[in-house]
Amino acid sequence: MIQILKASTDDVQILQRLNNEVIVDNGKYDDDLIPDWALSERGRAYFTKELHNKDSICFIAQEDNNPVGYIMATPKHFSYRKSSCIEIANMGVVPLFRSKGVGKQLIDKVINDARSRGYKKIYVNSYFQNAKAITFYKRSGFYEIDLSLERSL
Repeated sequence: MIQILKASTDDVQILQRLNNEVIVDNGKYDDDLIPDWALSERGRAYFTKELHNKDSICFIAQEDNNPVGYIMATPKHFSYRKSSCIEIANMGVVPLFRSKGVGKQLIDKVINDARSRGYKKIYVNSYFQNAKAITFYKRSGFYEIDLSLERSL
């Protein structure tokens, strides 16, 4: 049975390992990614900072005390929008547990927590070629609102 637990400041290494495992597919969508970023000092510093940020929301999914997924959301400030917004900054489920409802449980948990904090909107972005992720987010009630573009210099 999957349990969704609030992450603590002691969970940095768990988040580093999970992120490293779940983003392995992202390299095919973005050749600029640093493959071992999560396990690096920069990755550790990022997760440490977010876990100490009282405005961040982070949950870890576990089965039999084994971490199988996580979600981290942080405030997203749009000076040109009316509603307070939180962004899913990181989310992933290990391959063995994908398509088994773990991601939905994580999304639902972060939505409930964000709602209780007064947020009115939740935002997420995905690589446009990652059809599985986009389908998942749309099934979870997300809809397209913008398109991010990038150019090499």
